[in-house]
Amino acid sequence: MSGFLGLGANPQPRARTWSAGAKLIVVCVLALLMNIPGLFVQGLVTDRMTRAAEAAARISGPATSVTVDAYQSVNRSLKYVLLFEGLVFLTYFTFEVTSRKRVHPAQYVLVGVAQIIFYLLLLSLSEKVGFDVGFLIAGAATVGLLSVNANWIFRSPMLGLRALAVFTPLYGLIYVLLRLKDYALLVGAVASFAAVAAAMYLTREIDWYGALTAQGAEKQRTAAESSS
Repeated sequence: MSGFLGLGANPQPRARTWSAGAKLIVVCVLALLMNIPGLFVQGLVTDRMTRAAEAAARISGPATSVTVDAYQSVNRSLKYVLLFEGLVFLTYFTFEVTSRKRVHPAQYVLVGVAQIIFYLLLLSLSEKVGFDVGFLIAGAATVGLLSVNANWIFRSPMLGLRALAVFTPLYGLIYVLLRLKDYALLVGAVASFAAVAAAMYLTREIDWYGALTAQGAEKQRTAAESSS
């Protein structure tokens, strides 16, 4: 009877097999929750943009026009915050299940906070040096931090370099989308499709039920050795 109820000598694997699925749900929820600070930043941008527009109406000039354009660009970038936060989280989660190094949800929160701070940096720098230079500085700093953080979390310089190779074009894509007008939606949709397809391909041989457990790690290690 105990065996039928799953209460035999080793009842733990049944509960532990949900660890990877539960972690994926947690990551998705965190990505959604991190959109809340993004709304705060968007409100800050809107307030400053309104003030700049009022100042431009009183004193017309190239400086005020450039400032308003910079605020509009930052405001447009915030429309993609959930998409790109999700892609960064997906990258970290893919690294987690492929490297079998467990990542605490608090570390995902820090990754999300770093991405929100990117928009604050972009806003403050755009006011001083213009949007293009501000995006270059804020983007380079954020990509560098996220890549180094991947190295710290997974204790693998190789994964740190892979993160750099993923996040650099990812943040470059944000800039491209902001500069495109007629094709921004098309490019964003195609890029998102390609990212999901890449994640499917990279995780095609992963045992999702045991990817984050010791037994799952041993199975994947054995499978890798047998295939080689």
